[in-house]
Amino acid sequence: MTRSSTTGVARAALGALACATLTAALPVRPPFAGPALAQTTPTQDAAAQGAAVGATVALDEVVLPLGLVTLKAPKLELRGTALSRDEARAILDPAGPAPWRTRLDKISAREIVIPVLRVEQPTGGRVQVAVYHDVVARDVAAGRIGTLEAGGATLTVEGPGPDAAGAYGRLSAREIDLPGLARLFTETGGPDAAPIRIYGGVTAEDIALTNPDGASLRIARIDARDLTGRPTTIPWAESVRALAEGAGGGNGNSTGPERSRLSGLAADLIDGIGVGGLEISGVTFAAPGGGKRPNPVQASLARVTYGLEDGAGRMRAEGLSVDAPAGRVALKGLTLSGLSLKPVLEGLRRAAAGPLEQAELRRYAPGIGRIAVEALDVDLPAQPSADNPQQDPLKAAGPMRFAVRNADLAMSDLRDGVPTASRLAFDGFTCAVPPGTTAPVLADLAGLGYTSLDLSGTAETRWDEAAREVIVKNVTLTGKDMGTARITGTIGGIGKEVFDPEPMVSSLALLGASAKSLGLTLENGGLFQRFVDQQAKAQSLKPEELQREYGTAAMLGIPAVLGGSPSAKALGQAVSRFVVKPGRLSVSAAAKDPAGLGLMDFSTAPSPGKIFDRLTVDATAE
Repeated sequence: MTRSSTTGVARAALGALACATLTAALPVRPPFAGPALAQTTPTQDAAAQGAAVGATVALDEVVLPLGLVTLKAPKLELRGTALSRDEARAILDPAGPAPWRTRLDKISAREIVIPVLRVEQPTGGRVQVAVYHDVVARDVAAGRIGTLEAGGATLTVEGPGPDAAGAYGRLSAREIDLPGLARLFTETGGPDAAPIRIYGGVTAEDIALTNPDGASLRIARIDARDLTGRPTTIPWAESVRALAEGAGGGNGNSTGPERSRLSGLAADLIDGIGVGGLEISGVTFAAPGGGKRPNPVQASLARVTYGLEDGAGRMRAEGLSVDAPAGRVALKGLTLSGLSLKPVLEGLRRAAAGPLEQAELRRYAPGIGRIAVEALDVDLPAQPSADNPQQDPLKAAGPMRFAVRNADLAMSDLRDGVPTASRLAFDGFTCAVPPGTTAPVLADLAGLGYTSLDLSGTAETRWDEAAREVIVKNVTLTGKDMGTARITGTIGGIGKEVFDPEPMVSSLALLGASAKSLGLTLENGGLFQRFVDQQAKAQSLKPEELQREYGTAAMLGIPAVLGGSPSAKALGQAVSRFVVKPGRLSVSAAAKDPAGLGLMDFSTAPSPGKIFDRLTVDATAE
């Protein structure tokens, strides 16, 4: 999508506010009056009395410049207002001497009607134009609008360049604070300024945006609620203008000081905006293919929501579907929780002080506490063969399809942008095993007679800063008709330097890692027996005969390799019993030295037996 299309959704909400700003000429108390309107002044009471008389004021050719946006209304009618025509015209006069906030405080009326409202916004040498129809504002007092509605809008881009167009259906907003909005756009503030509730809610329906290349985006409905803003060090209007001009340059040649200034403006502006909730439903995207996008794409999203949960952001997407030559994806649900832009803001402020090093960037990625996936289904065509890389992937043999019933990744305790505690759990990773496949792993499974793969697992680790250890609490992998493998352990010598963003520092720190303990448990669920049957058939033996041979080799060979110690013999006997009668094999090893065994210990040991002698090993077979 072009820039005009990708910003269209945001313009739906902004357009509703722009309508509200222009229609803010009403002096009666709204029946919904909330806390901000709970008290009246004598002036407001007089205005309400005047409005009750039912006076109507009509204005022609109203033009209202608001920063980057210019609003134009050929006709504007204020109904039920105490204002005279001259007073209303003076309030909306762009050249008026009084600040917008004080002027908007004087606007009250029962209803404002604007048959046609044109909103212009210059960008990149062109002008984006939104034309709203049948705009009506009701129940406005002291510049605060009860409800605002528009029957629809059309979008165009004027000026040299490719055409882009769009349209909105019904638009509505409620509880709009125009004086507060004027403060944000025209007055300075700072980190300690109190936030202002700009509106209670905005709804846009039936949004359709199209690009010159034929790509189209449709959204059935957008609902946003409780938008708040904080006056920033530089007024919003100036910040938005500077950021738009910086982004519109497009040449990437802005100077270091200019990039730093824009980073500071972006941080201040983002930190000053709050959204209580957002819901977007019925999203569809279609690109026909051709030109710069040679392949057609179809995508849809049933619903996406954003809100706050326990003080952090939470986003959920439902019913995602993507169909393209590169593959097909279907997803029932995706949840991102524990979202935080705090690292991003820190990064922007750091960039405002000077250029960022590449290694620093990971520190400033958005924070995510948890990712949950429901019912993911992926269908990929085969990759072109090495001897014919131009082969059409849709005509290549051997496509791959896999699915995940559920997956959940929880992350916490970030150190330089890297989570030091995590837990991954997935259930039902399924994949077909096509006969004759040459794909790694799948080819081996096909040889063992498997036609499908069904895996579940868990991986949970935690870094103990005080002990300088990584604790592998549990890594488990279970395969249907295969078995289960479980690993636990402790890795020592892991200090904070391992998480340093500088690769050289982290790589050198890893050289000091040491193995302190390791636990391995294997439970046969059919995989080992299939392997034995395969090998027995290849050697013209009965499976039980081959198992006895393997058992004897383990009982004699393992102690021979590991030095013949009692622990080595016990390990060999346990492995032998498991091979002869597969059930459960458990092996635990711990370094006798509390510091563990480092990389140098392994690399300089003259034989495996010397390493084994420095371990305490227990092994059992059931």
